[in-house]
Amino acid sequence: MSKWITVFVLILSRIIILALPSGCTFFKKSSPGSGDNTAVSSEPLTSSWKMSRVSIDPSFPTVIPGFVVDQVIPKNPTWSITLSGSQIKATYDGRATWFNPMGLTVNVKTPSISESTDRKSVEISGGGTIQAEKLPGPLALLGAVSNLTINYTDKITVTMTSQDRISAVITYSASGKYTGSKGPDSFNNNATVKYNGTRK
Repeated sequence: MSKWITVFVLILSRIIILALPSGCTFFKKSSPGSGDNTAVSSEPLTSSWKMSRVSIDPSFPTVIPGFVVDQVIPKNPTWSITLSGSQIKATYDGRATWFNPMGLTVNVKTPSISESTDRKSVEISGGGTIQAEKLPGPLALLGAVSNLTINYTDKITVTMTSQDRISAVITYSASGKYTGSKGPDSFNNNATVKYNGTRK
């Protein structure tokens, strides 16, 4: 059973909590005279982006089914970055987070936003907590896990690499505790996920 607990820890720390703060609003000033909902040249990141997952490092153990990874971390999602007044907002396949939270409740701290002077890259540093009495959906098949608590910090960097292309790097550190078949246990983990995107 300890093998499945280890697998569960990897999934929760590398999949579920990877990019939660990216669903928060990005704050920055709009250019004078720009429309409330119109992308302008001074905000080059505003667009709809077709993303392709490049890598997850460290990679997942082969015992974790690929469909589980792909269900939570989409391989080809659409990211929409829009300008509304003085705020830049991002949605991921129409969701507030670029991953499928699988029904888990997430308490996200307000992120710190750092933008380059040319507005072609933005860095979002944040964190938050997840608490759950049991695993949701297909993750429940991995073992009897209850009373899960996760605390995490992460950084998401989106960079324009050409007029119609972007790259995104998400790094995180997570720690937590849970109750498994052998009683209370804890974990500490970190990982990096990379995406490339093309303007639609």
